[in-house]
Amino acid sequence: MEQKDLIFLFIFVLLCFVLLLVVMTIMRNPFQFPYMTIYIDISGKRNVKAEDYIDRYLINNKFDFIKLHEEKIKKWKKDCNYTIRSSMLEEYRQKQYNKILDEGKTYQFIFQRLQTRYYQRNYTKTAYKIMNEDKMFCCSYDYLLDRYRKLSMIELACPLSEYESKNQRKLMTKELRRQIMIRDDYTCQICGKYMPDEVGLQIDHIIPVSKGGKTIPSNLQTLCSKCNGKKANKL
Repeated sequence: MEQKDLIFLFIFVLLCFVLLLVVMTIMRNPFQFPYMTIYIDISGKRNVKAEDYIDRYLINNKFDFIKLHEEKIKKWKKDCNYTIRSSMLEEYRQKQYNKILDEGKTYQFIFQRLQTRYYQRNYTKTAYKIMNEDKMFCCSYDYLLDRYRKLSMIELACPLSEYESKNQRKLMTKELRRQIMIRDDYTCQICGKYMPDEVGLQIDHIIPVSKGGKTIPSNLQTLCSKCNGKKANKL
């Protein structure tokens, strides 16, 4: 084969390669679904329930971030529709767009654990920490909105599973007791006695647990032992 033929063959192959790249570029899917990834540290926790941590995320004023992302998705959809309508391959672009829509998994909660690893150098073992993915929970905006509405009905007091728990007394933690005492200024809500030393100060369920009362701040009050004894399980 002469040199001229080799040059022609090389140019032909190069043109085919360029044409292939152009076609691949035109035909590739230009749409990328805007997921929202949320990382939650569950280091040292056992029997993790994803729903409880999602509830706590929403309770900590994080639903605003969800709403902002939902607005971002609406704008993304509008831009995609404009791209589809202005394309010469409108039907093909519409199929590509429909293929990547994944609204049921828009919000991806990734639960991570901090774990210890070791490496050895010069016969010396050295520890280092690494964050590993433990599990993932994906959901839609409607799922989070529904949970947030239910949480709002209980004043964002606690995760829904705790609110629905049959063992309400078990939910009375030291942190919650201190929170209620500070809120009530260490003062009995019946007789008005001020007890800053906390001696004889108790936390009472306004609606008793035996009558369906929940262990949430709005149903708790600070009472002295005398007033709490008189109240017993009455409303």
